[in-house]
Amino acid sequence: MDTSWKESIERECQKLSIAYANYLDLKRYDEFAELFGESGELAVGGLLKGRREILKSMANRSDKLRSRHVLTNILIDVVDEQHATGITYLSLYRHIGPESLEDQPIGPFGPAAVGHYSDSFALTDEGWRISRRDLAFAFQNKEYFEKPKRA
Repeated sequence: MDTSWKESIERECQKLSIAYANYLDLKRYDEFAELFGESGELAVGGLLKGRREILKSMANRSDKLRSRHVLTNILIDVVDEQHATGITYLSLYRHIGPESLEDQPIGPFGPAAVGHYSDSFALTDEGWRISRRDLAFAFQNKEYFEKPKRA
């Protein structure tokens, strides 16, 4: 039984998940938004509906936010030739402050959160895209999510 089509779909969806982290951390927001279908949804602390809303939200992220999304345990389940679901574990490191504007490592640090993404993927005219991504934290260090106090 030839399952190469399933393996191809799994790879495409894994690549979307990895690109999500890279584009977000490196502030490549146009490319980030393109990972989603035109009506894609992103539920990470609120629900964003549609590529335009996702892009607008990313453009509003502070330049003083530095993050690294470390992804592991990516498991993709192919539903059919046009749909897949998945789960991706996340260890999130982030810092909010003027140090993020400098080209130097920030320390000391620890994980801001650990959790997972639950994903739905769909084959579109543009290729495979994320149709919905939901974030759930298992552990969260709230101090990494507070806005810095103004002096």
